[in-house]
Amino acid sequence: RLLSKRKVQELVGEIDPNERLEGAVEDMLLEIADEFIESVTQAACRLAKHRKGDRLEVRDVQLHLER
Repeated sequence: RLLSKRKVQELVGEIDPNERLEGAVEDMLLEIADEFIESVTQAACRLAKHRKGDRLEVRDVQLHLER
């Protein structure tokens, strides 16, 4: 996993210090985050390949996210 439960708790605490998430909700948020990161990375890699690049660059990720 790229995010930890602790980081999710910190992010929620920044929004509302009194809010607590159930374990199942934390797990779901972590899964969604992992899927999002994987999806963005795959799409950005396709863009890099399309431009005949040999490495993934920030602009590839930005281009995908701007769509």
